[in-house]
Amino acid sequence: MSHTFYQNNPELREYFENLPIDVKNRILESGVEISTLGELMQVAEHILNTKG
Repeated sequence: MSHTFYQNNPELREYFENLPIDVKNRILESGVEISTLGELMQVAEHILNTKG
């Protein structure tokens, strides 16, 4: 997924844009396919909880 995907998806845009930059980068670099706000929230929480 690219940053453009999140920018063009009104359901995901606001949440994605408010994430810390390192979390956004890890999501983008992971290549994980996210299609719902719930999925995005789960992935972001996982990253936030595993940051060391």
